[in-house]
Amino acid sequence: MLRLSLSVALAFAPALNAQEWPQFRGPGGLGVAGSTSIPNALGPDQNVLWSTDIPAGHSSPCIVGKCLFITGFEDGECTVLALDRTTGEILWKKPFSSSKLRQYMHPDAVPALPTPVADEERVIGYFATYGLVALDFDGKLLWEKRLSDPGHVFGLGSSPLLFDGLLIVARDGSPEAGILGLDATDGSELWRIDRFGFSESHGTPFLWRNADRDELVIGGTHRLVSYDLGTGKELWFVDGLTNFPCTTPTGDDDTLYFAAWSTPNATGRSLWEATFSSLDLSDDEIQDPAVLFKRLDTNRDGKIYPAEVPESRAKDSFAFLDRDQSGYWEVPEFVSVSQFTAPGKNLMVAVARGAEGDASKKHVRWSHSRGLPYVASPLLHQGRIWLVKSGGIISCLDAKTGDTIIDRERLEDRGEYYSSPIGAGDKVLFGSAEGTFFILDGKADELKILHSATFDGELFATPAILDGTVYLRSKTKMWAFAQSSN
Repeated sequence: MLRLSLSVALAFAPALNAQEWPQFRGPGGLGVAGSTSIPNALGPDQNVLWSTDIPAGHSSPCIVGKCLFITGFEDGECTVLALDRTTGEILWKKPFSSSKLRQYMHPDAVPALPTPVADEERVIGYFATYGLVALDFDGKLLWEKRLSDPGHVFGLGSSPLLFDGLLIVARDGSPEAGILGLDATDGSELWRIDRFGFSESHGTPFLWRNADRDELVIGGTHRLVSYDLGTGKELWFVDGLTNFPCTTPTGDDDTLYFAAWSTPNATGRSLWEATFSSLDLSDDEIQDPAVLFKRLDTNRDGKIYPAEVPESRAKDSFAFLDRDQSGYWEVPEFVSVSQFTAPGKNLMVAVARGAEGDASKKHVRWSHSRGLPYVASPLLHQGRIWLVKSGGIISCLDAKTGDTIIDRERLEDRGEYYSSPIGAGDKVLFGSAEGTFFILDGKADELKILHSATFDGELFATPAILDGTVYLRSKTKMWAFAQSSN
């Protein structure tokens, strides 16, 4: 419930400046760059406008005015950086030291995961081991708000929102579990929506500006919830969803779309193919994990060591299966993966505007259960929903009906996909954790790859697009690509 109600409904900001990409997934959090023309090909040696070395991290860039903001983590310090978006020059770098550093159980987790957010007056960074920091465009610290480390084994994935002087931060699974509404000028708390019924989740809240009203929508453990921002009242919910959501909703003026997948709600082939996406698995291996264990146990000693596991989610999460921390898996530990299930299910839903109360049946226009994304949020672009699933599996749906246009077509890169797809003109762009960048034909009725390029460094971050320039972050480098005049 709301701890401090607002006396009047918030006056939302006017339409966002076309010269901004101010938050995770850009204007409105929609992941759409409009009809802008971008390079037909880009890569380490194609249409490079500039590239700049930056601290390691997985946050995505945000852009306001001449400044591109990014966060990183190096030498035990969380860092906010400002780059000149036209030249790549580092304008300033502001470090923040935390005495409390922790070892995550997943190699892809780092303190600099959330994307910073900015308006015309400030940029705000958000770090798991530090909290919130607000700086002006010259790098001067305006305020900071120390927050407890949520202790999530995957780090802190939810990014903040900022509009009309209001900063919104989701803190599911933290000691003070809730959605915080803060005054962006000083970080003081204006209101809080308690979320103690929700455990660890990583999706960013979405401001759904539909034809009836403005709503704040966020996915949490087993439930998608919409709130009235003026009162904090719960408007509607959809129950029975996944146990561990990492994605962000999207929507238009009529329908809200949410899709999420997690391992505890997966079974059978879906579970094992996601766990070992680089392997082609037989029916016998799917039906009896002990058969797959024998395949992986290359030296036949009844144990599987990390060196025997191919690049996959299983290798990244080796410690989770190694229950006794022996440094290897034994058959019972391996087989137990298929025996662990949680309430709820992996599902995509399309929710009609005007919903009230339990919207699980009456207001769900359609649902979909195949090819769902783990981390990459769904993209609504030109009447289509694009889904990018771990293992390089691409699906495309008709947004109005949910009918399948492209059904789980597989890319050659079978790695993880954390980068959310972005729409630009008739193209769809995203990257893989293995470092492959893709440009797809967004109008084709079959999977059509227009271009791909390989980077020396993983692509976890979601691209930003402004004035025809594509801004892309690899692990330790920031890139800008523009069509060459040569």
